[in-house]
Amino acid sequence: MPSLLNTLILKETKSSFEANSAVVFVNYNTFTQSDSVAMREAAGAAGGTARVVKNAVSNVALKDLGVEGAESILKGPVLALFGNDPVAMSKVAADFSKKNKKGEPLGAVVDGAIVSTEDVMALSKLPSRDALVGMFVNVVAAPLRGLVTVLNGNIRGLAIALNAVKEKKEQEAA
Repeated sequence: MPSLLNTLILKETKSSFEANSAVVFVNYNTFTQSDSVAMREAAGAAGGTARVVKNAVSNVALKDLGVEGAESILKGPVLALFGNDPVAMSKVAADFSKKNKKGEPLGAVVDGAIVSTEDVMALSKLPSRDALVGMFVNVVAAPLRGLVTVLNGNIRGLAIALNAVKEKKEQEAA
């Protein structure tokens, strides 16, 4: 029979996995206190949170949620980056690892599926969600801009022609 404390930890961990669509796991083995603070601040700036998780509890929580295979990435001391943007959380992990030469991404759970370290690194190279939305808006707006330019050209041509007729009539009247 699990203790009340373990039951509460499991419940909190499970609710964290349910509330976030992306959880990136990072090797926490060689972190100092300042590394831990820096990682937590970076995760917070990207709209997420970071906390150390117990591997056994995380495995049970993920199995309860139908995610299989987490045992392969949950080995040793692990820091979990919780967030709803898998690209942002992957960028935090990859950038920290590249900058500090520690805290390598171990893998992730994205929308209920296990993602490998290579996939986390690939996600980290994608543009942010805001940048992708901006690109999409630009792609949608480009044809509309072209249409407005063409229609404006026709109206401008008509205005020039009418102005020429008006000037001609003024010259004939004078």
